[in-house]
Amino acid sequence: MEPLTTGKYPQSMCSLVGKRLPKFSKEQARLLKGSFDFIGLNYYTSIYATDAPQLRNGRLNYLTDFNANITSMHVLIY
Repeated sequence: MEPLTTGKYPQSMCSLVGKRLPKFSKEQARLLKGSFDFIGLNYYTSIYATDAPQLRNGRLNYLTDFNANITSMHVLIY
């Protein structure tokens, strides 16, 4: 949500994604900052993340940018 509140990406995201991350022009950043009326979050499942340093040496893409192994647990209630 940082682009919506500050008009720029978080530094951690810039470091991980690098040149593949689109750049905002000054005008785009100005228009983006504070451009929301409401933000709602829904949680439907638990997701667990563990550090995955081996991803740093692989082929970079949007699935490896967060350098984490992701697992989820779905709970079925009868």
